[in-house]
Amino acid sequence: MKLAVTDANIFIDLIELKLISCLFNCGMDIYTSQEVMDQLRDDQLVQLEPFCNAGTLRVVLFSATEIQEILALPCPRSLEFADKSVIYLARLKGATVLTGDAPLRKYCASNHLPVLGILGLFDLFCDVGQITTAVAAERLTYLMSFNGRLPKHECEHRLSKWRPMQKG
Repeated sequence: MKLAVTDANIFIDLIELKLISCLFNCGMDIYTSQEVMDQLRDDQLVQLEPFCNAGTLRVVLFSATEIQEILALPCPRSLEFADKSVIYLARLKGATVLTGDAPLRKYCASNHLPVLGILGLFDLFCDVGQITTAVAAERLTYLMSFNGRLPKHECEHRLSKWRPMQKG
């Protein structure tokens, strides 16, 4: 099974899209750090609680030594401590980073860490049968209405691929 470490924006978007259960049913072991969990609102934490209780979301608490190692990571200033904790945990586990955060994605790409964003997750959810292409198109359209940081060209490409498949 593949391992993945996710940051807060993936949780936030998937909760808003009512697709959070797909993340835990797509064939990956999902990890995050307590620092990421601390970035979420109480209502978002409530949505994640069943996955924590079931052991499908593993929240890692770092030791004082590990925190010092995280702080010492040579990262751009644009990455906050929670982002660095995701990088550290992904390296420790040999995992893919799940993020929609541009600076974190750029760091991962330039440091040979596998990274997957929300659009890649939509693709994965369709590929493993968690959602249909019709649902993917509808939810992506909704996501585009409130998430201005998405790459418009990639979104439009997926929508054009998924929408014709809705008919018939």
